[in-house]
Amino acid sequence: MKNTGLILVLLSLSGLARLQGQALEQRVTLRYSGEPLGEVLTDISENYQVPFSYSPDFIPVERRVSLNLNDEPLAIAMDEISRQVPVAYAAVGGRVLLRPDKSRENQLGQLETLKGSVRQTSPIYPSEPAVSEQARKERERLMRKMYPIGEPRDVKVIKSGGDSYRELELTVGYRPLPEITEGEASAQKNKGDTRLAQISLLPFIGTNALRSNEITNRVSVNVLWGTNGGVDGMEVGGFFNNVKNDVHGVQVAGIGSRVGGKVSGTQASGLFNLVGDTLTGVQAAGLINISGDAQAVQAAGLSNVANGNVAGVQAAGLFNIAAGDADGVQAAGLFNSCHGKTKTQLSSLFNIAGDVQVGQASGLFNVARKVSGFQVGLVNVADTVSGVPIGLLNIVKKGYNRFEISANDALYANVSLKLGAYRFYNIIHIGARWDKTAGQSGTDMSWGLGYGLGTALRMTPRLLLNIEAVAIHINEKERWTNELNLLNQLRFTLDYHKENGRTSFFAGPVANVLVSRLYNPETGMAGSTVIDPSYTLLDHNKGDTSVKLWAGVQAGIRF
Repeated sequence: MKNTGLILVLLSLSGLARLQGQALEQRVTLRYSGEPLGEVLTDISENYQVPFSYSPDFIPVERRVSLNLNDEPLAIAMDEISRQVPVAYAAVGGRVLLRPDKSRENQLGQLETLKGSVRQTSPIYPSEPAVSEQARKERERLMRKMYPIGEPRDVKVIKSGGDSYRELELTVGYRPLPEITEGEASAQKNKGDTRLAQISLLPFIGTNALRSNEITNRVSVNVLWGTNGGVDGMEVGGFFNNVKNDVHGVQVAGIGSRVGGKVSGTQASGLFNLVGDTLTGVQAAGLINISGDAQAVQAAGLSNVANGNVAGVQAAGLFNIAAGDADGVQAAGLFNSCHGKTKTQLSSLFNIAGDVQVGQASGLFNVARKVSGFQVGLVNVADTVSGVPIGLLNIVKKGYNRFEISANDALYANVSLKLGAYRFYNIIHIGARWDKTAGQSGTDMSWGLGYGLGTALRMTPRLLLNIEAVAIHINEKERWTNELNLLNQLRFTLDYHKENGRTSFFAGPVANVLVSRLYNPETGMAGSTVIDPSYTLLDHNKGDTSVKLWAGVQAGIRF
């Protein structure tokens, strides 16, 4: 009986060995040119009844392979696949298992065929070759860095010989531990390490000693200069406060405070405040405040700088800068700059922003992209304006920009440049007229230079009503007339154009008021000698000033 049992065991082991090698010894004929690995494996499995086991999460099934074999063992085909794709294979229990092979760069190796779970030795099943010491140490090092993972995300079904089986991930059961940064490790180590109070003279010279930058204190007193991990309450420093992490509460310093993390509360310093992350609350300094995102009031004698978005108020003696949006008010003695959207900017020199929701006001110029409110400055520049730009010169890229040629009874030839928005635009005007020279056959030219303001009201898609006020200095028969000789015009013109057309025709009445102090030696009275309408609603001459009022007509073409 004992001999019979021994014979059965040996026969079982022999059958198992033959089963493991049978799959790879099977002869196959394969022709593939640049086909995806997944399709090649499925095709081999269906044609030769060879079950493959692998996880598509780890095996690059989309990689393309080429095979040209004629009646060769399957092991030859798997060697060629391993050469083209970074996978290794092994035959286990009649199956062929695949897994990623990253053991060699730019080379692909073959795993040694596994021997199953039988551990005794016999002439039929010899013992496994000894594993080298270097390989054993490498395996132990990798296992220390691995931990089990859950179920595979996808399960692949491969048909074989008319039957089918559901693949289970057998070879990849571990993945590397996530790396933890030094900062995260330090934060985990010191989590919950909070003390009631500390007092220090200089950094690391105080009650917290060498752990000063690790501990959060509810009350911190730095006689000269102190370093803390965090503050959850109040911190007072004679000269400097330096906090590695966050501050919640109040921080006061004679010279300055620096916080590496967030501040929620109030910072007040004689010279500067520096916050590496978000500021929420109030920041006040004699010179400069710097923060990341700020939902706060920043007030400084020189400047405020936010390296992110600002929601609140920035007020500085010189300038304010916001790297993101400024959802609030920026007020500065010199200038304001916002790289994103802003609501209101006020300064004495200039303002620069992205989109403006409320308005910009400065003494020199304002620059923005889209303005939904107002711009008030000597020069205003914008991409589009739906509000009102008020200035000596308004340049709106997508606004009311026109060049015009016209004539009226005061000046026979006129050209005008109109720049700005429909609601408000500037007018630069040049006009001329020609009059016969007294007692001669020739003519003398008089010319005028003017400036004005206007608005264009849309009546219909093809009709505009332009209301304009223009003041023109008239130079009579000379290069420049020094005396007062001012023609003031109030124009009401209808502008007709094709829909979406660039050219329009206009005409309408003009109210003219000419105020002149030119002396006419022939009459001995003041008044213009060239502009002398025969029909006047008012002709007043008293002393050295002449005032004439009359109605006229102006017509022309705009481009």
